[in-house]
Amino acid sequence: METFGSDKVPLRPPSKLDFRILFGILPVVAFYIGYQWHAYAAIGLGFVATVVAYYGSDRKGLVGIFALFGLLVATVAALVGIVLEDERAFLARDAAIDFLLASLGLGSLLLGRPVVGLVLRDMWPALRDLLPLRHRAFVLATGVFVITNLFQGTVRTWMLFGGFSVGEYLVYSRLFGWPVAGIMIAIIAHIVRKAARREAAKRRHNP
Repeated sequence: METFGSDKVPLRPPSKLDFRILFGILPVVAFYIGYQWHAYAAIGLGFVATVVAYYGSDRKGLVGIFALFGLLVATVAALVGIVLEDERAFLARDAAIDFLLASLGLGSLLLGRPVVGLVLRDMWPALRDLLPLRHRAFVLATGVFVITNLFQGTVRTWMLFGGFSVGEYLVYSRLFGWPVAGIMIAIIAHIVRKAARREAAKRRHNP
């Protein structure tokens, strides 16, 4: 990991693939298996797989808090789905998480503590020496985070309640969500890396 004295900012992905990211697909597979029998089976297996994925993920720092947040939303969605005996109520957690994350991002901007800055500075401590939390790069990146989650939540809501079958939703919501999330991460990384490199160059020329 480089320090601020280098043109390359410490936003590089790990050199080794973290296979824990594959845990994220478990709830989808488990839900689909249960869906072949009954709504209760789909919700139950999907929730159990969500718990397994949570405990198999990286639960450290702010990333862990976000993971716990997702688990809590899944718990509420599972209870609502069981009461209503409706698997779509459980699947609605996807859009609910999107809208809640967008609200969190917007609230963090209003409080002057952009959430993207909080997360990235927690994941890459070297950024703390480069960019203050209220740096405009973090503000812009959090804006991208908010807009992306609003867009994703709206599309997922339409997919779930706009005529798609449950099976179609499971497939198309992931085919839609993964690329969108990847593009968002790439844009945020570009914004922050560019700002950090500019700040690093400024410090070298003005020690």
